[in-house]
Amino acid sequence: MTTSSATPTEAGRDVYEPGPAGRTVLACLEPIQRGYVSHDEPWAVARLAQLRRGAGKAPEEVPELFGLIDMDALYTPGGRVRGSEHGPTAVHLAVTLYALHQQSKRTGPMHVRGKRLGGAVRALMPRGEIDESLRRRFVRVAGATSANVLAYRLRELVLLLRGAGEPLDYARLADQIERVLDPTRRLAVRREWGREFHSRRLDEEAGNASPTDEGGSPATGNDQ
Repeated sequence: MTTSSATPTEAGRDVYEPGPAGRTVLACLEPIQRGYVSHDEPWAVARLAQLRRGAGKAPEEVPELFGLIDMDALYTPGGRVRGSEHGPTAVHLAVTLYALHQQSKRTGPMHVRGKRLGGAVRALMPRGEIDESLRRRFVRVAGATSANVLAYRLRELVLLLRGAGEPLDYARLADQIERVLDPTRRLAVRREWGREFHSRRLDEEAGNASPTDEGGSPATGNDQ
């Protein structure tokens, strides 16, 4: 799908390949996004409306969404989760947040490969400046340690991104959520978000900012 693929320049800079959670998100979102943005198909409009009900909530809080996101690839025939136990939660959070992000945005996709969380947040700030209120919101996301808290805090950021028309790579976000919910891998994700944020800022100051610049969170200096 053209709306979610990276440009040659982006591909040369970004060697990221989605993991199981990310691939599941892509399989779910790409048809919906194509149907909603490109063709205004009723089924896509209806599905986004359903999924938005779960934005900012953990899966167990919205049982009415069970089955609306195809997660079969994440489970064994016996019902066990393949790989990380946090995979299904990460997919749920990413897909429902995307549904909120894309709401009423018919002019372009809000899921775009290569649009990283840290860089997207930095793009909301005035060029060469730090918006302290927004920075603190980002720090709060990086500091979340439970799915419920992370979902709520990410929802706050997504609403700001939606207002600015700034897209996000939801496959990458799903893979990061899966890892940040694992205490043994949490610090690595925080470092990623920090790099994403700061490299976007440096590129802007150098006068060559791009939508896919790496960026990360200023919270990384306070990893706990």
